[in-house]
Amino acid sequence: MIGLKLAVISDPHLGTKWGSPREQDSFDQFREAIERAMGYGAQLILILGDIFDTRIPRQEIWAQALRILSLPLAHGRNSVRLVRTIDKDTKEISPVALRGIPVVALHGNHERRTKGLTNPVEALEAAGLVIHLHHNSLVFEGGGRLIAIHGMSNVPEQYASKVLKMWNPKPVEGAFNVLALHQSIGQYVYSGEETPTLDVSDLPPGFDLYLCGHIHYRNEASAHGRPLIFPGSTERTQLIKVEAEVPKGFYMLEIGEGLRLEFIELKKQRDFYYEEMRFDGATIFEIDNAVRVKLNEILQRPRKNPNKLPMIRLRLMGTLAKEASRSEFDDRLISEDFADRAIVVIGKADLQAPEIGEKVQMLRELREQRLSMDETAMRLLEDSLRDAAQVSMFDVRSLYNLLVADRVDEALQNVYRVVESLVKADVKEKKDDNVCQT
Repeated sequence: MIGLKLAVISDPHLGTKWGSPREQDSFDQFREAIERAMGYGAQLILILGDIFDTRIPRQEIWAQALRILSLPLAHGRNSVRLVRTIDKDTKEISPVALRGIPVVALHGNHERRTKGLTNPVEALEAAGLVIHLHHNSLVFEGGGRLIAIHGMSNVPEQYASKVLKMWNPKPVEGAFNVLALHQSIGQYVYSGEETPTLDVSDLPPGFDLYLCGHIHYRNEASAHGRPLIFPGSTERTQLIKVEAEVPKGFYMLEIGEGLRLEFIELKKQRDFYYEEMRFDGATIFEIDNAVRVKLNEILQRPRKNPNKLPMIRLRLMGTLAKEASRSEFDDRLISEDFADRAIVVIGKADLQAPEIGEKVQMLRELREQRLSMDETAMRLLEDSLRDAAQVSMFDVRSLYNLLVADRVDEALQNVYRVVESLVKADVKEKKDDNVCQT
């Protein structure tokens, strides 16, 4: 029996990074995925959501998306036939969408809109460029095989498990059944801010293949003994370590007597390097110099795509010298200096002043000593004032007791007296300096 070829593409995020040097990347890589899928003989193309990066794309983004999505429809004669729909009104399917190579698509969280409002994928369906799935199914025949694609587009994570149970899709007898989603599932979470309610065990059994978008790095797992595939996005939207380690691409599936999966790596993806640099008591000059050396070293490495500037993300970690401040490190200047050779992004949020580590250690010690809340607060106040000039002029314990007793005015008067004496001393010192200079 002849097999049926299905291409699975996920999360193109067309228009992401618009206005930056990377604004064409999402279009280049989506076009490559579509064109190569056709070149591999795809009879159907399935897109797992987030075609667009925003709910209301700008006209310039629409124009490029329409050009790319028209390619499969113009690609010769259709070799598959839509034989059945389940919970899908056939009036929603344009005859144009069944020409050439049909494209079936979910909408993702980036495209989801309030009920009653048309989202971008629904607009593409109205134009005849895709067939949109959300809580419904399509059955195609091709190559002597039936394939049933059951799709659930994105819903808010807190409702995903309940919504999937309410939909409760059932495999079609005699067909190869594919369940397609755009959600976080179990440990496969796109963002630390998400709390998925859907677990792998919640996926309904009986399907031959489970496909999930939303997760931007490729992964292969299993559900109910069958493959669970996360194709990953075709464009990098997060400059994190896994995005540098796992290449971008799409899947070609051949469905015959069995299932054959092949991941196709994109050739036009921009090279991306991710490095972590750790410092211990470093000065701003030392960090600046080390970063520039590291960037030059990375730029000597072999490249897969010499036609585009590489991306480099450096994550700076560790501690600064005592006199150094993180704000003094000019990461923008370095990015500008290397702009003709790379797109450089430097993260310095994990660089800390040494005092931070000391205070964390002190808090641990205070906790271990099991001091009262008042005594702990007293120790913290003393520690905060320890490095202040003329700290001996403060009666810290008396100041603390006044604050605890809500005698704020008296406490402020004590502080004002100390400050006034410090100002007078400073003025006198400057006058003495002027006398010495003359």
